[in-house]
Amino acid sequence: MKKKLCKGITALLTASLLMGGCAFDDQIPDLSDEEMKMVEEYAAHLLLKYDENYKAAVISAEEYEAERARLKRLAEVRAEIERMKAEEEAKKEEEKSKDGDGSSEGSESGTKQSGPVFTDIDDFFGIEGLNIDYTGFSVAKAYPDQTSANDWQGVVTATTGNSLLVFKYTISNTTSDDIYLDMVSRSPRFNFRVNDSFSKASMFTVLLNDLAGYRDSIPAGESREAVLIIEVTEAQALSVNKLTMIMRYGDERGEYSLLY
Repeated sequence: MKKKLCKGITALLTASLLMGGCAFDDQIPDLSDEEMKMVEEYAAHLLLKYDENYKAAVISAEEYEAERARLKRLAEVRAEIERMKAEEEAKKEEEKSKDGDGSSEGSESGTKQSGPVFTDIDDFFGIEGLNIDYTGFSVAKAYPDQTSANDWQGVVTATTGNSLLVFKYTISNTTSDDIYLDMVSRSPRFNFRVNDSFSKASMFTVLLNDLAGYRDSIPAGESREAVLIIEVTEAQALSVNKLTMIMRYGDERGEYSLLY
């Protein structure tokens, strides 16, 4: 559609330019390659000027299509978030009755719960061909801390008096084929038990690299970074000495020690 519209604009511009100098001529003279290029470039800029997704920058057709694909993935993630939020609220009530007296934060009690221990996140979720490895965490007031002018995925910001714990993961494709990872369809749930004293559920975000909502292709032999984020008080962020990730997938529950 874009290409047809662009060609249409080009044709109109060409005709209007020529009619001004050849009003009484039945034949439209050929434009030189350089003149046609100028007309096409002007038409392209005119089209992009009125495209709501366009930012003031010169982009190639490949870059334009890549941006459209990225925004489509973002829209899909946003659509799933509302469903996941409602589902999470329902499961919180159910898990409180299973796990203890309901004194927990984020659907996990403050004391350690029994459950199988996993060293491989990908094994727990039944993901083949990809390795998902925990690589560490950082304390921040906002994530990501740097964004480009055309980055529309938003920024997760800690509320006043709090900080973010950003847990980082590397998703590696160890095969010779591209693999599409769709975490959204698995409806994963993540909690983090801190110092065996309290627990927090990972935040819902629209970050494209949020592990809980990850939906993208991992090229063969390449890796991508993903994150999970929780919010804690500033004092709690400075005193982290033990971390456990609790994973839920369907009726399965597993634990993964991150720091001990």
